[in-house]
Amino acid sequence: MSRLKNFSRNLATSYLQLGVNVVYTLVSIPLILHWLPKAEFGLWVLLVQLMGYMGLVDLGMTSAVARLLVDHKDDRANGNYGSLLKAAFGVSLAQGILILAIVTLAAPWLASVMKITADYEPTFVLLLRMQGVITALSFSLRPLNLMLYAHQRMDIQTYNDIFNLLASLGLLVLFLIKGCGIFSFIYANAITALIGPVYLFWNCRRLGLLPQAGEWGATSLRLFKEVFSYGSQIFLFNLGCQLQSASQTIVVSRALGLESAAIWAVGTKMFNLVFPLMSRPYGAALPGLYEMVARGEMERLKTRFRTMVQLTASLGVFLAGSYVLCNSLFVGILTSEKIAWPVLNDALLAVWLFTLSQQTTHCTFVSVTKQFGAMSYVLLAEGCGFILLALTVGKHGGIAGMIGCSIFCTLILSYQYGMRRSCRYFQCSFKAIAVDWVKPGITLALVYGLLVLAVWLGTAGLPPAWRLMIHGLVAGTAGIALFLRLG
Repeated sequence: MSRLKNFSRNLATSYLQLGVNVVYTLVSIPLILHWLPKAEFGLWVLLVQLMGYMGLVDLGMTSAVARLLVDHKDDRANGNYGSLLKAAFGVSLAQGILILAIVTLAAPWLASVMKITADYEPTFVLLLRMQGVITALSFSLRPLNLMLYAHQRMDIQTYNDIFNLLASLGLLVLFLIKGCGIFSFIYANAITALIGPVYLFWNCRRLGLLPQAGEWGATSLRLFKEVFSYGSQIFLFNLGCQLQSASQTIVVSRALGLESAAIWAVGTKMFNLVFPLMSRPYGAALPGLYEMVARGEMERLKTRFRTMVQLTASLGVFLAGSYVLCNSLFVGILTSEKIAWPVLNDALLAVWLFTLSQQTTHCTFVSVTKQFGAMSYVLLAEGCGFILLALTVGKHGGIAGMIGCSIFCTLILSYQYGMRRSCRYFQCSFKAIAVDWVKPGITLALVYGLLVLAVWLGTAGLPPAWRLMIHGLVAGTAGIALFLRLG
């Protein structure tokens, strides 16, 4: 019952966070485009994605500690729980310092590699270094999140993220009005980065998640080797995921320019909110799945995992269809037609979303079993292959061609490999995993796909605002009804 309660609480708060994200998007994008040129917005989006790669400095250590804490949290007396946290705080501090050094020294080189124009280069370098300070501080305090994660209290982290979103939105508006320009992002981030850790520490102490006297344990070479071995696999896994799903802005910027990067950022903003809607239930279930493995509950593990695969696939179908119905119209209205986003892009992203709905659960399952095999290398090959292919195709096929590259690379590598790994672990046939487990989602895809096509063609002659209202109504009524009935 406690496990189900934690799952429900974590899932509910994560969806609340996504709702706040939607509000942030609806309010922030028109303001940003009003106060900043598209090129400056594209510059900031590029910077954010580059800073995302700084997370790779972690080398997988943080995720490894989070996973191993689950194995040791029920028995603190032996000191392993406290020893892991001591190592995490020490390593996180060192990594924060390393991030600061890398960003400070590499900023001019990155400006050159990304082909930042001469008039924006000094601004880019200064922004990157200032954001480096903020990221280094946040990195150093990440072990606070690990304790909450291991005890299935991600809802507290989510409340912190919600506060940061709302506070940063208010601060962003304030600084834009005050004429701070693109530096408004930095000032808002800096203030929220100082407040959040205080709240997290207070909750860790309130819930008794910090080790008591005598529970901190001694530094253990055995534990460190275990963390490092597991972390190295996670590092390669995360690197592959980063290249696969978080390189598009960099590719677009280099192949098509900063304004195209801004168009990509705005056009895919809702996709970046829809994807978590699909994956959050599985993410909220992961700590419970870790616990089942630690306690040897294998039959329950198979049942719960299959349920998560079915749910995620059906959510992927419903959200993909709803995204096609609404996104291009939404982008045009939101930006007052300053940004044109073809529905072809949305259709391709919908196909990719459905593919990811099945790939995500099976690929991430290796973190549950701690048996990575070649998964990390497959994802790494996929990410590298995508970048090389997209840089070539993007110059000729534009954004649509780049999305097509994402679909192709995912299908031929991580999608099928992840499923085959699940087949071996649960001793099932490929057909059982790839078809039988997701049959409700496949049925939903056929029915809802036809409905989406009919509605799109049937409203083609109406004004965009009316079309968006009708499409949203169809997604919110018929789409949900089909999801509940078929999915």
